[in-house]
Amino acid sequence: MADRPETISASGSSPPPIKERGAAPQWLMPVIAWQAVLGVAALLGAVLVAAGTLWDLSGLAKWIVAALLLVIAFAAALGVRDLLAGKHRGRAIGIILNYLVVVVSGFAALQNMGVFRGLDALGDNFFNVAWVLVIVAVGWVLATQAERFGGLESKVRLAGRVVAGVGVAWILLGVGLLPGLLEFVVRLVELDVLVPMLVAVAAGVAFWLLRKDEAGFYFKTSRDQAEALDGFLFASPNVIGFLAFFAGPLLFSLYVSFTSWDGLTELQWVGVDNYARIFGLQFTSIDTGQLAADVLKDGYTELMRVGDFIIGARDRLFWVGLRNIVVFGLFAVPLAVMPALALAALLNQKLPGVKFFRAVYFIPSVAGVVGIALIWKQLYNATVGFINYGIVRLWDLINLLPGADFEPPQPEWLSNSRVALFSVVIVFAWQTIGFNTVLYLAGMQGIDSSLYEAASIDGAGKWQTFRKITIPMLRPTTLFVVATTTILALQLFNEPYILFQPQQQPSGPNNATLTPVVQLYQEGFQRFNQGFASALAWVLFAIIFAITIFYFRRQSEDEVGA
Repeated sequence: MADRPETISASGSSPPPIKERGAAPQWLMPVIAWQAVLGVAALLGAVLVAAGTLWDLSGLAKWIVAALLLVIAFAAALGVRDLLAGKHRGRAIGIILNYLVVVVSGFAALQNMGVFRGLDALGDNFFNVAWVLVIVAVGWVLATQAERFGGLESKVRLAGRVVAGVGVAWILLGVGLLPGLLEFVVRLVELDVLVPMLVAVAAGVAFWLLRKDEAGFYFKTSRDQAEALDGFLFASPNVIGFLAFFAGPLLFSLYVSFTSWDGLTELQWVGVDNYARIFGLQFTSIDTGQLAADVLKDGYTELMRVGDFIIGARDRLFWVGLRNIVVFGLFAVPLAVMPALALAALLNQKLPGVKFFRAVYFIPSVAGVVGIALIWKQLYNATVGFINYGIVRLWDLINLLPGADFEPPQPEWLSNSRVALFSVVIVFAWQTIGFNTVLYLAGMQGIDSSLYEAASIDGAGKWQTFRKITIPMLRPTTLFVVATTTILALQLFNEPYILFQPQQQPSGPNNATLTPVVQLYQEGFQRFNQGFASALAWVLFAIIFAITIFYFRRQSEDEVGA
């Protein structure tokens, strides 16, 4: 008889050597029956969802949920077959499936019970009794330092425990935990809570049974299989969080971009109309006879006829925002990169206090953007701001010269449409230089010192060394710095939003600081055009993705050339 492959228990310990699989555990058939019930329930749920009789779903969301339920039903059926055959795959499917059922059903039960709202209420009430923590701390100190009181040690320790216990009880009563527990018990018997809770408990029991060492021995789980299963379980919180809070909303926003939705009413499918509107296009059927009313209204002009459709176009806000962000990037990226390179070269020298200056230049990058923008907003004030005050004092000094009589300029930094965008450029560059300086400094310290020694022997000066060695060796760092700075510039929102609110819209005077993200915010959260805002987000994503690919390809070409 061939040797049996090494098996391993869920805890990682090797089982005692056995030649034959023992009898099936007594709990195996109930677990298989439970998994069959899950499969049937998922299949029935898919049918009901597709028919529109289960949950209030419509459109693409209905078919996505139905497809997910069908996948669960298929996985459950496959797991039942493999469990009956004694295969490890059946055990793995059962563990994963029941684990997911525990998470989903448990969350549904807690949500229907109102536990999460209750936790918010407990948190609000906690601030009213937070001072009682001082009493708990006093009791804890007395209990832990009782030996310092000599013969009174036991009494002091008891007194400390009593004081700490009274403080904890006081806090629990103050936050309303006891009424909350009573409400928890009362709601537990409600049908919409009891059913998902029982499902979670049953799935939890099945999960625990399949994870037992006995199951590992019976299904001949190898060490590699056990490690893979444990790895999935350890990574599952992050994976589930990614799917629930990132991938799921991302796909939902893609679907919303093809609909007309205000965030409150039912979604209405409009196809590519949102994307056509972004680029200033409008499609109108010739057969309607409404060319003048539909296409030419609001400044539209006829572009061409395609089959039974008229394509009209006009300048749209998206192009204004795109123009602004291109101009912003052309000024902001060089101002955030080139000074950072110069500062890094200076800070890379062995000068007194250089560590202090490294920290000083990095402070704007770690400071809160809200605080920074508020400070700059005050500096930009046209009447009492320090920038205009400094300009006036400078002109006063110039006017002291014989024959000089100049009127000092008073730029309206935030209210002049010709200056507003460059005001944001200054704030963005000032905040970004510190981080880019650190990146360049790290790149410079990674350059082989032998190159500089060879250049010094050949008689190269500092400027020649910097131009011929430092800059070429920093090319990968420069590509990374320029790419990240460009992506940050394309996502510009925080600075204009804080600088111009509440006196003006974040789009600035005459849309001077309108950017794609600012337009996205205005459409989605001020005008409640969630569909159009989602389409804007995906267009911006496509632009950023294309630029990122471009930089990556440039970096790959440089590495191949090197």
